[in-house]
Amino acid sequence: MEKVKREQQKNKLKFSKIKSVVLAGILLCSLTSCAILQEQALKEEAQESFTYEQFSEKKENDRLDIYLITKGYNSAYWDSLRAGAKAGAQNLECDLYVAGTPNESHLEILAELMQDAIDADADAIIVSPADIPEIIAMTDEVKKAGIPLIFVDTVLNGKAFDVCYATDNMQAGRMAAKEMIKLLEKEGKTETDALYIGIDIGMAESQTILERLAGFQEYWNNFAPKTWKVIEDIKINNGNVELAEKQGYEFMDQQSQLAGLVGLNNGSTVGLAKAVVARERKDLILVGFDYSDEMKQLITEGEYRAASIVQRQYEMGYESVKAAVQLASGNQSTYRYVDTGVQQVDFDNVNSPYIQKILSEM
Repeated sequence: MEKVKREQQKNKLKFSKIKSVVLAGILLCSLTSCAILQEQALKEEAQESFTYEQFSEKKENDRLDIYLITKGYNSAYWDSLRAGAKAGAQNLECDLYVAGTPNESHLEILAELMQDAIDADADAIIVSPADIPEIIAMTDEVKKAGIPLIFVDTVLNGKAFDVCYATDNMQAGRMAAKEMIKLLEKEGKTETDALYIGIDIGMAESQTILERLAGFQEYWNNFAPKTWKVIEDIKINNGNVELAEKQGYEFMDQQSQLAGLVGLNNGSTVGLAKAVVARERKDLILVGFDYSDEMKQLITEGEYRAASIVQRQYEMGYESVKAAVQLASGNQSTYRYVDTGVQQVDFDNVNSPYIQKILSEM
């Protein structure tokens, strides 16, 4: 099988608006701003060659062959998910093959890796999908080949798959908004204060992110004082942490009444955290996702005001392999959607035994 290796490709993101999946109160990103962000992202990517993680050679034995494909590879989040999957494969005595892109750019490559897994006669395929034509078409090809298909981290509603292990992202978004309001109040902000919150996201094609955004806005519109506003320009970094950091600076420079930043995925959160530390903005509240080294520093040291919505990605990985073995062995999955849960982590609870146990699994 010819190994997949391509030069830099243009990012296909054409984001016109955040669609009606989000609730009526959602603030839309302007076309002009998104076009500028897309151009920035492409310039960033043009400076570096693009490679990605490919599958290792298939082993010759009688064990089940499970293929795991992620839309990100070089991050603590995906490291943890793969660790869970590897633990599952070891305990269940199957062979696990892993591949993925370095970040959420070039999502079309996931479809090619899915084709590679089909060509390798995979017994089951686990993938973190995205709502783009190439992946949507490839999900049909996987099912036509009679291969069990498990979604992990993200779901594509309306597509053929066997089971999905992911976070309830609407609820996770609500939790992020609740934590932001709580921390602002803890800092003494009241309903008479006019302030702004900036939101940074990874990919506009991600149903995961759209649901988190919907949940955040739903809770914010219902419970935040009317004088507390979300900046309409929701910035998109296309999975580029450096771009997310630059966008953090833009929020700071463009809004004098900025009181908080929200990163709705791991990469966005890491970029914003770097910006906050670089500018020493201890007056800003940062609420993000997952427990990167950057967020761990902000939360545990106590000098900054930060909280993170922690997912159970290790469990996602483990349970997805467990389901893959079950399905490949001819058994049916009891459930189609499995919520693996989230937990808010901040300075007040990070050292509790319960939170430490969750973090130790990551």
